[in-house]
Amino acid sequence: MNRVTLNRAYGDFFGREQWDYFSSLAYKFPLSINRNRIEMTKLIKYLKKQALAFSMVWVSEWHRSGTSVHSHLLTKGVDTTLIDKYWSKSNLGYKKFNDHKVYERDKGANFYMAKYIDKEVDYDYVWTLKKID
Repeated sequence: MNRVTLNRAYGDFFGREQWDYFSSLAYKFPLSINRNRIEMTKLIKYLKKQALAFSMVWVSEWHRSGTSVHSHLLTKGVDTTLIDKYWSKSNLGYKKFNDHKVYERDKGANFYMAKYIDKEVDYDYVWTLKKID
C-alpha cells in the first residue's frame, strides 16, 4: 500500500467518529517521542479517573526544529477544560498555548492527523466505556 493510500485509509478511519474537538497540546519544554507517550498515557489515566466515557485519537508531530514534539488530538466526550487543568497541574505547559477547536468534519482534521502516522511518530487510539456501578 503506498503512502497516499495509507494516509487516506487512516483519515477515513479517524473520520468515522463524530468528534467533539480537534486539539493541539504544546509543551513548555522540549520533549522526545518517548516522553510524549508517557505524558499522553498519564493524561488518559487522568481522564479515565474522571469516570468519563470518551474516545480519543492522538498523534505526535515534530516541531520544525526536529528536536521536540507536540500532540494533536481528536476527542469525543471530553471537556477540554479537564485537559487544560491536567496540563497546567502537571506543569507540562500553559493552557493558553493549547488550542481546542470544535471539530468540523469538512475541515479535514482527521486527514491532518493521518498524515503523521507514517512519519516516525507515535500515536494511539483510545476509547472507554462508562463504568456501571
